Amino acid sequence: RQEKKSSSPDVCEMNRPGYGGGGPGGQNPEDKKRIREAEMRKLYANSWAVELMKAPCARPGFCMYATFCSPCVAWQQRKKQMYGSLQGYTCCNGGSCISGRCGEQNNPELCLACEVFWCFPSAVATNRFLIQDEQRVMNTQCDNGIIGFMLLMNQLACIFRVAAMVSNDDSIEQAADILDCISDMTYCSVCACMQTQQEAQIDFRNESMTPQQQVFQAPQVQRMAEYETPAGTYGAAPPQQQQVQQEAQPQYPKV
Repeated sequence: RQEKKSSSPDVCEMNRPGYGGGGPGGQNPEDKKRIREAEMRKLYANSWAVELMKAPCARPGFCMYATFCSPCVAWQQRKKQMYGSLQGYTCCNGGSCISGRCGEQNNPELCLACEVFWCFPSAVATNRFLIQDEQRVMNTQCDNGIIGFMLLMNQLACIFRVAAMVSNDDSIEQAADILDCISDMTYCSVCACMQTQQEAQIDFRNESMTPQQQVFQAPQVQRMAEYETPAGTYGAAPPQQQQVQQEAQPQYPKV
């Protein structure tokens, strides 16, 4: 007599890579990689050249530009961060489910334009992470507080909007409208400050480079986070070029 085979997956099947989370804890390798990178950023010892709260005063003209033309700034910063070349570019630096599947190698400029237009928050965050991973820059508690408040307002506005749709309550609808307005204003202002801070950091990197360093090609974007650079030193040169490059590296301000 043949036994009826259960249709539900067993424990071994659920823990197999590619099923659900792809392993214990329900996390696939990509999620584990993002968590590991986020934890590593907490250990960086360098500070931003310009603090987030002081960025508008340090560069008021660029902050106004970032306020009204944020997608353009995101596009320019990605290319500037990659030393003027988009070779090796992938959408959101591999952090999206469509990364590497959109023909980025054939027309990276167009794909980057689509990214900053359709996935603008991810594009800004990707630029920031690339800068932090390359230059080993950490956020201050004030930076994290400002960015966290911005994200909190976005989530709160979304919750009230859903509650208003479900309840059909006019008072909740008005509260949702107010929170939407506050959330949009907070996001626009904080995002412009973030982009201004990032622009100052990229300029600081470029100004600190020697003529010999400027001829080196940037490492592949997908591997920038893998390069181990001592804290307080500039990390532009890939590992295979470290033996050739002997000049003293510029020091970043310490926290």
